[in-house]
Amino acid sequence: MKFCFLFLILTTSIFAANFVLQDLDYSDHRQTFYNPDRGFYTPQAIHFEPKAKDYKPYGSKFIHLRAEISEFSDNSRWGDSLNFSHGVSQKLTDDMLNSFRKYLDQIRENNASVIVRFCYDPWYNGGWKFQSGFNMEPTQDLILKHVEQLAKIYDEYDDVITAVELGMYGPYGENHTSKMATIKNSGEALRTLIRNTKKVDLLARTAGVVAAAFEFENEGENRYAISFDVTHPYFKTKADSIGNDLYRVSLFNDGYLGTQFDYGTWGVNCKTSICRERGVAWLEKVAINASYGGEALTTAGGYQKINTPEFLYYEGFRTHTNYLNSEWNYNLLKEWKSIDFKPSHPIDSAYKTTAYKFIEDHLGYRYVLKESKILDSVGVGDELKLKLKIQNVGFGNMIKPRKVSLILKDSSQNPPIEILQSSNFDFQNVHSRKLKLISKLNENGLVDDYENIKTQTIFDGTNDVEISAKLPDTLAEGNYKVYLRISQYANYLTDKNYSIIRFANDSTYFDSLTGSNYVGQFILSSKVQSLKKNLSKNKNETPKIIRQKNQIKIQDSKTIRVFDLNGKRLY
Repeated sequence: MKFCFLFLILTTSIFAANFVLQDLDYSDHRQTFYNPDRGFYTPQAIHFEPKAKDYKPYGSKFIHLRAEISEFSDNSRWGDSLNFSHGVSQKLTDDMLNSFRKYLDQIRENNASVIVRFCYDPWYNGGWKFQSGFNMEPTQDLILKHVEQLAKIYDEYDDVITAVELGMYGPYGENHTSKMATIKNSGEALRTLIRNTKKVDLLARTAGVVAAAFEFENEGENRYAISFDVTHPYFKTKADSIGNDLYRVSLFNDGYLGTQFDYGTWGVNCKTSICRERGVAWLEKVAINASYGGEALTTAGGYQKINTPEFLYYEGFRTHTNYLNSEWNYNLLKEWKSIDFKPSHPIDSAYKTTAYKFIEDHLGYRYVLKESKILDSVGVGDELKLKLKIQNVGFGNMIKPRKVSLILKDSSQNPPIEILQSSNFDFQNVHSRKLKLISKLNENGLVDDYENIKTQTIFDGTNDVEISAKLPDTLAEGNYKVYLRISQYANYLTDKNYSIIRFANDSTYFDSLTGSNYVGQFILSSKVQSLKKNLSKNKNETPKIIRQKNQIKIQDSKTIRVFDLNGKRLY
């Protein structure tokens, strides 16, 4: 594209640069790649000891840490019934806590992210297998002390930790089987976590635990059925009194899709419990930027099958599902890999692939650049402005705030320049698709026919994004390519591209050196400013200007001089 300016007697406003549509490929190229805080995770179990020990992360760049502290509970036992060992009820030692910190340091060094869950189940082998009805936990007071000790570390590493699952109780920390695993106890532990953290996402096993933690009204046997309802006036009043903490609390669903009730995640009756639709509506409206996921399961005997890609497609967008276990349930994952995904919306028509592939790519956020307009020419020291359309085709949204900057590359071999945005745009607001359920629900908050569930798309995930950045006065004139960078620290020279976000467009648009996404180009020239200064002296004579795409028609002018941006007079 050739740029030139008309040097004539005009007003300054006439010479405002145009936003030019960039010649780019705006399609989703369907690659599978890592972005932080989303996807299929790799589980890793660690037995933390009171003494210092070096624990190494392994697996993928997205890890689910199953950390167990059985050695800090005298009720935890391991071995056989004749020769067993048990822990000692005590506070977590400084050595143990520092070992945990060092583990998280390595996660950061690996440019990875982690979901954390602690419990007292020795080596995560399922406590009930050792002795029926056996409680592994120490006293509730000591559990709360452990939670408080760990909470201090969680906020130190909120950039590394995707979310903290409130385990602590029962086999695998899944809040069942143990006599200690009550809603009251778990709610008290979650409340302790909330009060001792400010930034990290916190996940409970059931919505009842969340309601108990925030002290919603409990109507006797109704188990928060009335008060924990986003459509009820009481919920809004309560939410206003709670504030921001409510929006960083969600669920880990380790019974996901196994039954219509997700193995106890949801109640079976909307009148006496938080049923599925009520819980999903809460996640949809409140947990917009919080984590939600867990383990998808095979269908339990006697229950309707809902673990289909079609149902997850529907509910995933409403619950903003961002993570699942890559190893469980093996049989279900194998099934997903063997069946084709059948798109029900034109947005997803390119995904003629396996169900597993579609789910894998759509867990959490997935950004596709759909349109990019950039000012064709900018004066030295002026504002560079971008108007973008970015479609979030994923189930969820970005769960953490990140910094937005622009990377500028000139045509020479000069190092790229990074400039922080001045527009304060928050990519957490690039929201995913919104669906409206058309199928009717029965009295238990369930859809009778899950195989033919009907929805209406009321927002397709296409967001208007405007980014601007003040260009340095010292920036050399010339042609520049522009890259959009979304990162934790906004300094590619020193931050090792930590926690950067990649778009799903053509892979050649992603610059691995700076961890940024190509969005177009512009010309920087001092002539833009000098021309404006000259023209500002002649405000009394204002010829008529008609712009038609790349043509400019001028009427009632005396003199026209045409220069290129290097100052050479062309005409």
